[in-house]
Amino acid sequence: MTRRPNERAVVVTGASTGIGKATALYLDQLGFKVFAGVRKETDRETLKKEGSDQLTPIILDVTDGETIAAAVSVVEKATSGGVFSLINNAGLSLNGPLELVPISDMKQLLDVNVLGVLATTKAFLPMLRAQKGRIINISSGHGLLAIPDKSVYAASKFALQAISDSLRVELKPFGISVSSVVVGKVETAVLGKIVADREEMIAAADPELASLYSPLIEFFDREVKGIPGIAPIEVARVVARALKAKQPKAQYLIGPGAKKMKNLARLPVGLRDRMMCQAIYGKQRS
Repeated sequence: MTRRPNERAVVVTGASTGIGKATALYLDQLGFKVFAGVRKETDRETLKKEGSDQLTPIILDVTDGETIAAAVSVVEKATSGGVFSLINNAGLSLNGPLELVPISDMKQLLDVNVLGVLATTKAFLPMLRAQKGRIINISSGHGLLAIPDKSVYAASKFALQAISDSLRVELKPFGISVSSVVVGKVETAVLGKIVADREEMIAAADPELASLYSPLIEFFDREVKGIPGIAPIEVARVVARALKAKQPKAQYLIGPGAKKMKNLARLPVGLRDRMMCQAIYGKQRS
């Protein structure tokens, strides 16, 4: 069977580090023509050295309309107007009790995790439609179950799941499939940044206010450390499977954390809340 010229052209956002970088390099090894979106020139140079001649790093900030438009133009020219798949991976993480989280941090996270996905997808849709392509959104278990300490982050991931569900039907008449890859804990440098950001947030908060939330903060610090993580390459392999599948799934779960969240989300709300309160605060607060 002869492939269409652009069938294997793929755009990956947030490819500087972690899941995005692992996915871009893995797909490159598999023979896809990868356009890896990064925000810094240094990251572009690094990817050029690590990838093949088929891998093209492009400057792409999902919160900047000008760089999105420029990236679309580069991809359009290089593929003669078509791209087979868009992998929306770019995202930020934000943890902490709502009362301690700065509004500016909330806005930045929602700008990247929600508006960035919408803006980037909208920009690439004409090319995806021409190729009857695929959209893969990298999500989180927090998009299946909202838990304490993650209200803002969970809001963004629930929004991402809503985007996936909506577009999956909206774009079906054009032959575009939409899949959500739901991941749990992934062992990347981002974990260290999460801890550092959290410590900075607590240090900046009023000590009396921070102490009110100390049981919650301490519980989730222990919980995160206790959950087994997966390597970014494992996510990349699932993305590749979704790209090569004749009929891609609507949702892919990867890692014990994501599966745990899926199972907990099935429980009755009252039971789930009681279990969570007891785990965090003990029987006296449940």
